[in-house]
Amino acid sequence: MNNIFPDEEWKPAQPASDTELWRYIDFTQFVSMLENNALWFSRAAGFFDSYEGALPPAKLREIAEGVSDRVSDPEQFVRAFYDALRYSTYINCWHEASEETAAMWQVYQQKGKEVAIKTTASQFLSALDSNHEIVSGQVEYIDYSNSPDITVNRISPFFFKRESFEPESEFRAVISNFEPPDGTPVNENFVDKVARESSPGRPVTVEPSTLIQEVYISPVAGGWLETLVDDVLDTYGLEDVPVYPSSLNEDPFE
Repeated sequence: MNNIFPDEEWKPAQPASDTELWRYIDFTQFVSMLENNALWFSRAAGFFDSYEGALPPAKLREIAEGVSDRVSDPEQFVRAFYDALRYSTYINCWHEASEETAAMWQVYQQKGKEVAIKTTASQFLSALDSNHEIVSGQVEYIDYSNSPDITVNRISPFFFKRESFEPESEFRAVISNFEPPDGTPVNENFVDKVARESSPGRPVTVEPSTLIQEVYISPVAGGWLETLVDDVLDTYGLEDVPVYPSSLNEDPFE
């Protein structure tokens, strides 16, 4: 296994503690977070980016060279492990920015996202349950076709993305404790078995009063949602958290 996931010391780059982070979610997700005191970490295999957890080709070949000679196709063998890894790795994503971002609203509104939570890097880490083995940090955007020499362990592939995703300016938290199912041969059924035995996501305990600095309402949502979010925060004892309409709706001529 060490040949497949080299046990190298590696940590993702970290933002300054006061770096502002934004998470765009729908109203039901917002209520669920408050009700359950939990953030949802989604399975990496379900993400839009098909390269989640992938290795640059040269790095894959390098790892394949360390595979036993008894394996007929070392590169496919390694590829199967990293594909399976995506099904048992869970991620919670945030956007780094000093203010709400029109581009992010445009992307997420198509998915029904109506609320943006604002926090800071230090508040995010303080709010999370420390009982989970979570690695968090900034995503690095690379040119996979140029074969960059990245450090590899079970976590690091999920902190690299293609350059076309750079506008996301992503900060993420990752949980991965992948272990191959006992007695499962690495064949055409290997990835499917791991996928069947893994869950679509994981709730991670969080303290909302520490996490949430401010809440913003989508620029296309009506004022009724602002009032509703205010009422919900009051219900969960977070009446001091300010709720703002999107600044994108401000009229410069008034």
